[in-house]
Amino acid sequence: MRENTIKKMETSLADVVKYSLEINGEKYVMNDLIGSQIKLSWNGEVFCMCGRRDTKFYRSGFCYTCYWEAPQASQSIFKPELCTAHLDIEERDLEWERNFQLASHYVYLANSSGIKVGITRESQGVVRWMDQGASQAIILAKVPNRRFSGDIEVAIKQFVADKTNWRKMLAGIPDYIDMVQMKNELSSHVPDELKQYVLDDNTVTEISYPVLEYPKKISSVKLSNKSPVIEGELRGIKGQYLLLDSGRVFNVRAHEGYMVDFSYSQSE
Repeated sequence: MRENTIKKMETSLADVVKYSLEINGEKYVMNDLIGSQIKLSWNGEVFCMCGRRDTKFYRSGFCYTCYWEAPQASQSIFKPELCTAHLDIEERDLEWERNFQLASHYVYLANSSGIKVGITRESQGVVRWMDQGASQAIILAKVPNRRFSGDIEVAIKQFVADKTNWRKMLAGIPDYIDMVQMKNELSSHVPDELKQYVLDDNTVTEISYPVLEYPKKISSVKLSNKSPVIEGELRGIKGQYLLLDSGRVFNVRAHEGYMVDFSYSQSE
């Protein structure tokens, strides 16, 4: 049954980002469906990561129990500066926290709706930038654990945003930013004890998205009991958003765990 649940779209970097959506036991190449009519039909049920089936999530895609007990929903997930696994201090599950936190992380700068600072595991790299709809990205530092990346992020976000303005991101291609210059300026604010992790590599990753038309007036649509079906012409994809006709946008990742049927038909 869980093969019918929505999962975030898989991405790969090319001339334009390549998207695929796996659902109903089938993988759809979403780029090929741009210009087609698509339809998402929700049956009213959701699955938490723990396997519980319900009719709603408590918060952030978790059931009530997982939100308060699972390490994946702990405070340090949302605030990495609170991580303590490197000190052998348990928050909820030390073994899980060691595996997750004691791994190389990047602190990066991205331009998706203007300059922002963010962190991601080294293994995620460009995937994180594509999921956020970034048009440009550069790595500022590579650190040995999640806590250090959080400490650097806290220092840098006093000067730039740490969140993407999703409406602005979906409104079009952002103005060009000299990412190397921005990195040089912001590196001076890295705490002295962490400056050793700032990278000399100034490679800038440029990312383009498969969009026929950006919405002039954005209207976010969600699956709900009142609106269990969302359908329309797919006009583009950016980040984890499907851009539909009439300025409507659908956040795929925000619906992870929803049990849906997916179908499409070629526009006439």
